[in-house]
Amino acid sequence: MEHIFSYHGKKEDILKASIELFAARGYDAVSVRDIARAAGVTESALYKHFKGKEDMSLYIFKEIIQEYCRRIINIKNQDLPAIEKLCKIVGMTFDLYEAHPAKIRFALLSQHKFWDTLTDDIRPHLLLKSILEEGMDSGEIPREEAYLLITVYTGLLLEPLTQYPYFYDVLPAFSELKQRIMAKVRKLLS
Repeated sequence: MEHIFSYHGKKEDILKASIELFAARGYDAVSVRDIARAAGVTESALYKHFKGKEDMSLYIFKEIIQEYCRRIINIKNQDLPAIEKLCKIVGMTFDLYEAHPAKIRFALLSQHKFWDTLTDDIRPHLLLKSILEEGMDSGEIPREEAYLLITVYTGLLLEPLTQYPYFYDVLPAFSELKQRIMAKVRKLLS
C-alpha cells in the first residue's frame, strides 16, 4: 500500500493529510481548507493537484482498492483450498489494517460513497465470488447463493475492523481477533 504515496512533495503531503483527516473524522466532516491546513499548503496549491475533495478522496479510494484487489488476486492464484484462501484474505486484510490503519479505515468508511465508481476489475467482491464458487464447485463449500455468502463473509471480515477503534478495549488483542475471525470463516463455510 505504500505505492499510493509514490509522489513526493506537496501532492504526497496532501494525500497523507487527507487520509488521516478522512479516517479520523469521516469524509463529510472534512473540508478542503482542513486538508490544506493539515498538509501545510494553500487551498489553491491543493487545487493544482485535485479538482476538489471528492476528486482527491476518489483517487485515494481507488488506489487503495486496486492494491487490495492485487493482493486478493495473489492469494486467489495460490494452490490452496478455497476456505484457506478466504482465511488468508482475512489475515492479509487484518495485517493491512494493522500496518496502515488510516488508509484501511478510510477505505472502509468510504466504500459506500464510491462503490459505484469502481470498474469490475477492482471490485473485491467479484474476486471473493470466484473463490467461493471455486469452493462450491469442488464440494469444499456447501452450495449456497454466492452473494449471500459474500455478504456474510465480508461482514465477518470487515465489521470487526470498522468497529475496532470503538471496542478495542473489550475485544481480544488484534492478533487473537484475526485468528478468531479465521476460525469463524472456517466454521461458516464448512
